[in-house]
Amino acid sequence: MVTFIEIVDGPNEGSRFKVEEGITIGRTKADIIIKDPKVSSTHAQFALDGKGQFVLQDLDSSNGIHIAGRRVKKVALLSGVIFEVGRTQFKVVTVEEELAIDFSRLITWRSILKDKLQALENPKIKKPAVLQSFSPSLKLTFIQGIQTDEEIILGYGPRRAGADSLDIELLDEEAPKEAFELHPGPGMVQIKIKAPGRVTLNNKSIDAEMLKDGDLISLGNTLIKVTYL
Repeated sequence: MVTFIEIVDGPNEGSRFKVEEGITIGRTKADIIIKDPKVSSTHAQFALDGKGQFVLQDLDSSNGIHIAGRRVKKVALLSGVIFEVGRTQFKVVTVEEELAIDFSRLITWRSILKDKLQALENPKIKKPAVLQSFSPSLKLTFIQGIQTDEEIILGYGPRRAGADSLDIELLDEEAPKEAFELHPGPGMVQIKIKAPGRVTLNNKSIDAEMLKDGDLISLGNTLIKVTYL
């Protein structure tokens, strides 16, 4: 039998992950990334107990692991067990070895519905954006906020950032659905602010400007440093 954990409620609902010894769960510094603001950077780790049973151990996280509302240091990963990490709820599922590959690739009806709804948001046919390279490449480093220490290296554009973006996702609770866009320019990258006042560059409210090395983009409690590579 192969053990999986499946997200039944939370930002990554429908996702399934194979349980293997040593693998970590966390928001940024982990093998399995959970886009949940209440999950620590490295939150918990799979291990084997003295009986050879998989367990999930808390790594001294801020919000811990909960079962039925009770905080626990570790949870035995037995089939059917439901537990919470941050605001994300998991269920333990076991399957036969020969079904494991297809099981982990399952596409849920929720993910299909989400794709369909996004396609229907704008019925007008749009020409696909022409991608151009960023020369030099651009690195965004989160130096403050929930995504601290996360780095994103961008080699082409345009790119879009926001709370609802499937490109550069911003997890700050105050992040606008559409925060800013990054467009290729001659030797530099141009930022276009989509939420003036809520997103600033070097503490200034702007509409658009060419980014310089060391510039700081801020929104809510998040601070992002710009570096050219």
